[in-house]
Amino acid sequence: MTTATRFGEYLLLQRTALGGMSEVFRAQRQVRRPGEPELALKRLLPMLCEDERVARLFLREVEALRRIDHPVVLPLVDAGEHGGVPFVVMPWVHGANLRQILRSGDSDAPQQPLPVEAALWLGSQLAAGLAEAHAVGVVHRDVSPSNILVDMLGSVYLIDFGIARVVGLAQTTHGQGLRGKWAYAAPEQIAGQTIDFRTDLFTFASVLIEALVGQAPFADVDRESTLARIGRAEPLRWPQLVEPLDEVDELLRAMLARDPDHRPGATGLVAQILQRALVQVGDPQGLRAKQQLAARTRGVKHESAAAKLLPAELRGEDVTNPQLDPDATQVRMDQEPPDQGGA
Repeated sequence: MTTATRFGEYLLLQRTALGGMSEVFRAQRQVRRPGEPELALKRLLPMLCEDERVARLFLREVEALRRIDHPVVLPLVDAGEHGGVPFVVMPWVHGANLRQILRSGDSDAPQQPLPVEAALWLGSQLAAGLAEAHAVGVVHRDVSPSNILVDMLGSVYLIDFGIARVVGLAQTTHGQGLRGKWAYAAPEQIAGQTIDFRTDLFTFASVLIEALVGQAPFADVDRESTLARIGRAEPLRWPQLVEPLDEVDELLRAMLARDPDHRPGATGLVAQILQRALVQVGDPQGLRAKQQLAARTRGVKHESAAAKLLPAELRGEDVTNPQLDPDATQVRMDQEPPDQGGA
């Protein structure tokens, strides 16, 4: 059994993720508060702490989490600096990310789509959380399967606001790129154009389609072909949605419009349409959907999934060391976007 490491007032029990910029630990306070559950502590890699630009980028997540108050977004428990290393603490989620769920935790297994009800429930929850984020001026910019968690009860969480755009905070230096998951980029990200809440809608639609069909909609034979398809907004695959889900099909096509002006003008509208779809499939409260998600989550092979830190799971984490993530693409953030869309 691995010995816990002391870090300030916390004990780091197990490192569960490693990226080019930060690492995440399952943790607990050295002196636990009554009833306090285990925590997730994310800290900047020590060798990067002297880079002020990277440190500012890391702390952007703190401000994002302080602004957002929604059950889908894990609350900020603590944030600070210890020994010159910035860190952020959130509740630990006992579950799995969407990538693991689609693969049942087996990195070599083909992905299996979610039941329609489960996909609609997951989508409605994420859309509601994104609507709240957009309403307070936060654009996630990295909506992807590895940043979506599901716990053992089927509850859904959107995590990792590490490269979020937060209105009122200085952006990265002009001309500098932020790493993003290339298979889930939007056309304007690839082109280095203005990024706003509608960028999240495009990437969110890609994730929802993947949940429905089991494969990323733009994933082609290689990176270049995939990026070309994203640039043209020309997906390779599409879910077979017929009545009573015609409105969802129309919604997804609008969210994947190449021109952001042709996408929905408010994230809350997306949440409303997906909620209506749950009513149409006979699961208005998402009870059946949550049971389905919970069962898939419990079926994940957690030990084998935790034993491998797969490059695909780290895409988008690397903002400083491109050699660690050859599949990432540059996501530029040089222009001011228009007002954000909310509920």
